[in-house]
Amino acid sequence: MLKIRIAETDNFSPKVIEELSQTNQVDLKETNKEELADCFRNYDVFWFRLKFKIEEQDFPENTRCKYILCPVTGLDHIDLDACKRRGIEVISLKGETEFLKNVRATAELTIGLTLSLIRNIPQAIQSVKWKNWDRNPYKGTEIFQKKVGIVGVGRLGSITAKYFQAFGASVYGYDINNFDTNICEPVSSLDDLASMVDILSIHVSYNQNSHHLIHEKVIGRMKKSAILINTSRGSVIEERSLLTALKNGNISGAAIDVIENEYNIENNMLIKYAQENQNLIITPHIGGNTWESFEKTEMFLANQLLIKLKQNG
Repeated sequence: MLKIRIAETDNFSPKVIEELSQTNQVDLKETNKEELADCFRNYDVFWFRLKFKIEEQDFPENTRCKYILCPVTGLDHIDLDACKRRGIEVISLKGETEFLKNVRATAELTIGLTLSLIRNIPQAIQSVKWKNWDRNPYKGTEIFQKKVGIVGVGRLGSITAKYFQAFGASVYGYDINNFDTNICEPVSSLDDLASMVDILSIHVSYNQNSHHLIHEKVIGRMKKSAILINTSRGSVIEERSLLTALKNGNISGAAIDVIENEYNIENNMLIKYAQENQNLIITPHIGGNTWESFEKTEMFLANQLLIKLKQNG
């Protein structure tokens, strides 16, 4: 019987708990960063979402943990080398393309952020709360007949491209890998894509090659009327360059669900700017944060864990 610690308990799937509890001890206990060492010392399996950044110093010398489960595709918040050195296998959604075809929450949020920005929805809602009923300050623009650029035409980029096409937009794509040209029209360089579109939407995985992929030069190629949407990872964008472009009116606006260091937001320059300006919308990494996504992904990971345990005897 394995000991399993579920460290983020809010709305965790009862079906998964029931399934795992048949042959294992499952402890649901909301966990803080300071408790990680004890968890790795006392549990075989540690399950969390995005609450922590797991680093080398979080592992004790006598680590018992053999599996870390995390229902996300991006693992930049886990020190994978530190896990490997300790024989800890990380089970996640990374590379699970077939399963993820039916997990579309982040693509939907991309459209939601786009509409919120170009239709001034947050400001309009707040105005009514202040008992103002005046639509004139909130005249917006439409997605219809706009040019949309998709950076990263993988699973999410492909889904998002189809969503934008449903609004009547012309969609273009850039990816370092080949992709189905039936999804959207390919553009040979990121600079060219940035210069031609009205909406630039980012959907790449984060790694060394994509670190600050959207930098000063790329942002500088964008139209002054264009907007930038990012629901991938914060470190894909060079935040200082984005901030400068927003301040100087070099682009019209941005809507992002991620920032570069989500575990230390106190002095984040983009959050400070968004507090005083309306051309930047930031949400707290809610892309996959839906009831449906949680249910599907938690059951999938539980099944993956059970398969691993069976294979390992």
